[in-house]
Amino acid sequence: MFKKDGSETSAPQPRSTQTAGGRTPAPRKGGGPAMIGPSITIKGDVSGDEDLVIQGRIEGKVNLAQHNVTIGPEGRVKADVHGRTVVVEGEVEGNLRAQEQIILRHTAKVEGNIAAPRVSLEDGAVFRGGIEMDASGKPPKPADEKATVSKAEPHPEADRSGKTAGPPESGGKTVSA
Repeated sequence: MFKKDGSETSAPQPRSTQTAGGRTPAPRKGGGPAMIGPSITIKGDVSGDEDLVIQGRIEGKVNLAQHNVTIGPEGRVKADVHGRTVVVEGEVEGNLRAQEQIILRHTAKVEGNIAAPRVSLEDGAVFRGGIEMDASGKPPKPADEKATVSKAEPHPEADRSGKTAGPPESGGKTVSA
């Protein structure tokens, strides 16, 4: 920087942010999402307060409930994933849950249940599991807690033999077989 008289002054230097290993981490440019690169493997839980793009491998849990999670084309995830919006372009073996939306791109391969108010599956996506679309944002119930299917009751217009009444033109009489 220069003063009005033409002499040079030094710009203020940023405070050092060295890590314990003595290295200074590179600042993130543009405030974009955090990224797990293709050569990274994580075994354990992932959580945080920013959007995340996964191009590597994760085994465990991914919990970014208030942020966007994208599993890129190179991403391979064996974990339950919870985010505000979850986009899958790679492979996921685990349950997906989103506060707003889940999108399975045409390159996605997902094995597990998905739960979100809005779900989008592009033509070509491979998906095996169940879908629960509920705007309440509550997590899906485990399979053993879901309501059981009760035995069907006979139709209200059925006679005691179980035969149903005919159409209104028949005067409501029982149709015999």
